[in-house]
Amino acid sequence: MDINSRIELNNGVRMPMLGLGVFRTPAGEVARSAVRTALEYGYRMVDTARIYCNEKSVGRGLRDAHLPRESYFVTTKLWRTDFDDPRRGLEQSLERLGLDYVDLFLLHWPFKGYEQAYLVLEQLQREGLCRAIGVSNFKIHHIERLKECGAKVTPQVNQVECHPQNDEAELVNYCRQHNIVVEAYSPLGGEAQCLVNDPRIKSLADYLKVTPAQVILRWNLQRGVVVIPKSVRAERIKENSQLFHFELTQDDIDAISSINTNLRRAYDSDLIDQRPESTFPKIVEED
Repeated sequence: MDINSRIELNNGVRMPMLGLGVFRTPAGEVARSAVRTALEYGYRMVDTARIYCNEKSVGRGLRDAHLPRESYFVTTKLWRTDFDDPRRGLEQSLERLGLDYVDLFLLHWPFKGYEQAYLVLEQLQREGLCRAIGVSNFKIHHIERLKECGAKVTPQVNQVECHPQNDEAELVNYCRQHNIVVEAYSPLGGEAQCLVNDPRIKSLADYLKVTPAQVILRWNLQRGVVVIPKSVRAERIKENSQLFHFELTQDDIDAISSINTNLRRAYDSDLIDQRPESTFPKIVEED
């Protein structure tokens, strides 16, 4: 593997194994600069969403890089306010991003109505507004439900919280069997509970002469899981991309996996429709 490594989705689209996540990255120059910096360091994928409220800034960062459109991969996600009209949601995201299409369009959570929303995503994909479609925060039974409701397209990607304390082994195995790529958000454990200080990770990192973050990200890559670490600091963005000059042994992978406690920090997707309204992020329009 190297920074240009891609994984082939079940429809033949090739997706980078490493990308920049921009969850909680402030709109404006912060997001724009992070995207521009990541592309300068060789990243070729950026992951945003309607509810992140920074799609315009992401688009500006993409344009700053002056790269051919086909050379980079852009993901955005449909928020629940557009589940009744996914076409409107995607078209408005495209306008904010300044793009004619996105490479990957995801349902952000299994909110009520996700089954019908996904059927519309299939049509949007056929029309070329998105090259690949998928889901985020879906458990196995949510994916099975899509089939029951008439979905003809197996999701190309399922983006979930995935790190050594929540390795999602069962879900990863299920997705592998059904040719669905798993993509890890919060791959370092999340901002409040970052795993880089775990003594087991630090010990292995010291032995390999790399950073704990690099060990954790490499662990997921070698499991075939795409990673989208988030950072706004140039030095950290660069560090998170330097994953290809070392390799973990199977014993290393097993040792890291043993950290798992099924500790998921994101909201339980089975209860997402019961989540209090006041706890959801608010949509704020960018300048």
